[in-house]
Amino acid sequence: MAAAGRRAANKQPRESDSNVNKEEAAAFLTWDVMTLQELEDALRKKSEEDLHIHLSEKLHLSHSEVCMKEAALLQYYVQGLSWAQEAQLTPLQTSFTLAVLDLLLHNVTEKGLDFVNNVVEFAKALAAACQDPPTEEGPPALLSPEEARGLVTFTRESLFQKYQMYQALLSPGQEDTLLGAQETVDVLWSQEAVTVLEEGVDTHLLTPDI
Repeated sequence: MAAAGRRAANKQPRESDSNVNKEEAAAFLTWDVMTLQELEDALRKKSEEDLHIHLSEKLHLSHSEVCMKEAALLQYYVQGLSWAQEAQLTPLQTSFTLAVLDLLLHNVTEKGLDFVNNVVEFAKALAAACQDPPTEEGPPALLSPEEARGLVTFTRESLFQKYQMYQALLSPGQEDTLLGAQETVDVLWSQEAVTVLEEGVDTHLLTPDI
């Protein structure tokens, strides 16, 4: 259950997102697992326990209490939705956020993508959501600079700084090996990784806080 589902466009309008037309929405990822209305309902849930129950059903992770892999996957998505709540994102912004998290995790578990190349993919996805309209009459970018910085920080802390852990835990046959083991996880964040930002995302967005 590494890749829950994503697509390059979301054609379901919402009142606050009604100024995003189909062509513009096609530029950024959205999450197929939940509709905008379902995400709107989920964003209203008060407790993390409610989010766990809700997402475990949506993601078909029914053994998360006894399976390390399912528990890690569920917590990953719950943290993403919880962050979207705290950041007061719209359902469309939340759909993009979860789709990006899903893409990055899929790159780890299914494609075996290394750290630097996965940062490249993140930068491309983020650049699409931060792109200003070609004319003043167009709708604003999906994410403001502040929201983009928040997503960068969250993704860095939730995935990139734990990259080796996710590689080990979610690779086939690794779950039993990790039981009872203590693993040292390197913080893989370097200037090499952020050179990918020629795609259009400013370097300071991905550079860790000092």
